[in-house]
This record gives sequence, C-alpha cells and structure tokens, in this order.
Amino acid sequence: MNEHLLERRLNQVGARLLSFSCRESQAAALCDDLSLALAAGIRVSGAASLVLPGGTTPERLLELLADEAVDWSKVTVTLSDERWVDSDNCDSNERLLRERLFRGPAAAAHFLPLKSPHTESAEQDAALASLTLGAMPSFDRVVLGMGSDGHCASLFHDSPQLDAALDMASALPCMALETAASPYPRLSLTLPRLLNCSELVLQICGEEKRHVLERALYADHAAPVAALFGQNVPISVYWAP
Repeated sequence: MNEHLLERRLNQVGARLLSFSCRESQAAALCDDLSLALAAGIRVSGAASLVLPGGTTPERLLELLADEAVDWSKVTVTLSDERWVDSDNCDSNERLLRERLFRGPAAAAHFLPLKSPHTESAEQDAALASLTLGAMPSFDRVVLGMGSDGHCASLFHDSPQLDAALDMASALPCMALETAASPYPRLSLTLPRLLNCSELVLQICGEEKRHVLERALYADHAAPVAALFGQNVPISVYWAP
C-alpha cells in the first residue's frame, strides 16, 4: 500500500490526510490549527475545550501550544486517557501536560484531570470523571495518538472492557479499563465521548504507524483505531515520517 491508497481510503470514510516532511513541521501546523479552532470556539461560544493525549508523539506539540496567544483562561483542557497513578508519577499523562503545556500562557487554562488524589480505585475515578465530562458540551478539538498495536486513548484490543467502551449507544463518558500492555489500570474517554467533538485529529509518526492505520482501514477492522472512522465526525490525520 502507498500513501495515495491511504489518502483515498480516508476520503472514503470522511477523513483527510495531511502529510509533512518532518515531525517539527507536523507539530507546528497542528499547533496553528488547534489555536485557530480554540480562538473560533471562544469567539462563537465564549469558551473552548481541548482533549489531548499522552505519550511521546505530542510532546513538541504541547511545547508549541504553551506559547500560543490564545485566551487560555477560557479554554478547558482534559486528557483522552490516563494511567491510574499519582500525578507526580513519571508515567502520568497529567504530569506530561503540566511539564510541557501548562508552563507559559497555557498555564491559565482550566484543567480537568481524570485521576483524583482522593479515590481508591480507577472505577471511582471513572465515575467522577463521567459526571464532569457528561455535563460538558461537544469538544472543540480532540487530539489522539495511536499505538503500534492500533490502540488509541486507552482503548486496547485485549481489554475486557473494550466492547463497552466502543459502544456508541453508551452514555458513559469515561471508563476504567485493563490491558496486558500496562501494569496500571487505565482511565479512558469512551468512543462516543471522544467523537462528541467538532473535529478529531489523529497525530501519528513513522512508517510503521502509517502501515498500522492502513491495515486498520483496509482489513484489520478489529484494531480499536478503526472504530473512529465512518462515524460522521470530521477526522484529520496528521502524519510525519
């Protein structure tokens, strides 16, 4: 398969492919697009919301976003998923945001964590997060990464809770999930809550992940990332080598 076939397939499912020569240009372009979307949300509604992933792929994006001249005091930021660890743990996605994003103008944003310091289980945190997320309107932008196994957020193919998390009829915005890929329980926004947005962005890097996405769209429909597509939600795939 080649990039033209991927672009054709994405067009068939209502998505678009944006390819970049390097990861720096990818991060810069996505930063610009997110800043414009947040500014438009503030202009129209008086507030805006943004969902961000963890992992290494968005690190440069977060650094660039931190300095954007957005009225961050009117922006609510939350995570697509989280490991059930304390916020100072090196594996915490919240820690990643605090170190990379909430250090410049973006420090004025309102942050909704998925993990609370006062709960005793991931299930309790999922219930609390669901109350907050359920009261929120549609997100302005949702940014997701994708693993080499085709997972997105913490929607892993081997999770016993995956079918429930992918159920588009579910009213649950957040769930606790388990996977053999992680020593920790996970918290993840469910598929219907992730897709309750003006636009979803999938940020991926490397030839391997491009091929994973190709397989998911053409053949491997069991890969969780495949569930994002064909749902009448605009999706942009930002890819760099």
